[in-house]
Amino acid sequence: MAVAKIDGTSIAYEVTGEGPPLVFLHCWTGSKRFYFNQVEKFSRDYRCVCVDFPGHGESGELEGTDYSVERFGEMTRTLLARLGIKRAVFVGHSLGGMVCFYLGIHYPDSVAGLVLLDTTSHLSGFFFQRLGALAAVALGAVGAALWNTGFKLTKAVVAGTAATHPLAGPDPRLLSARECSRGSNRAMTLTLNKARNFNATPRLGEISAPSLIVVGNADLLADVRHANRMAAGLPNSTLLVVRGAGHMTLFEKPEIVNDAMADFLARAWPPAKAAKKAAKKAARKPAKKTAKKPAKKAARKPAKKSTKKAAA
Repeated sequence: MAVAKIDGTSIAYEVTGEGPPLVFLHCWTGSKRFYFNQVEKFSRDYRCVCVDFPGHGESGELEGTDYSVERFGEMTRTLLARLGIKRAVFVGHSLGGMVCFYLGIHYPDSVAGLVLLDTTSHLSGFFFQRLGALAAVALGAVGAALWNTGFKLTKAVVAGTAATHPLAGPDPRLLSARECSRGSNRAMTLTLNKARNFNATPRLGEISAPSLIVVGNADLLADVRHANRMAAGLPNSTLLVVRGAGHMTLFEKPEIVNDAMADFLARAWPPAKAAKKAAKKAARKPAKKTAKKPAKKAARKPAKKSTKKAAA
């Protein structure tokens, strides 16, 4: 793990592998650890950068109350600039997907593509999620006032049940419960309060980068309606609904998510080796065609003329 000081806050991140950069942004209450399945696969061909947002994972908390999507996006850009990364495919889960939208709208030249996992362009766009987010903010504020670092068991139970498919095995539930109960109540409440009012829906049409949208069919927190709305708004998007998954498709159904990502990346952001092969192949084709065509025409024309003359 590495740490960068940004806006006076320690931001934890990990860089694995070499190649075109992939930037992984996690969900609310989550951490960079959530992407272990994806990093294991894609670090063979890509430079995988996993970031902990402020107040999450191993990053420090911010001074003040601005835990907004916009600020997370700007801090992510600062980190990438220090790493020398000018352009990347961004993979965003839930809250991380909102940060992806912010970057795609405001910094299109730095976005080669978006992988949007169980996310939404407007959390409060539908009544159930609007009510749920408001209730969570209210309870979180009470929890922060009473015991800022406490109620871990309560948070673990909620995360382990609400975020995963009803028939999910113990591993996804335990991972969700462990990671999503780590943060302080203050940081989590401030983050959700900002996120619930973030709305990128009216500006989705401005994002020209190719996008892959993945959603679990049993996702309660950013359900299929959110995915359909994003697919309708993004001009260059593909939608995949994963059966048997909830809000944590990235580790509930990692094989399906990884295969979809691999197919998407092969088209939108191919590995360095594949890109070189494609470039060589493209460079060879015109040379072959231009060499063959003149030879054929030169051989055919005299033959036709001589046939006509013989017949006359």
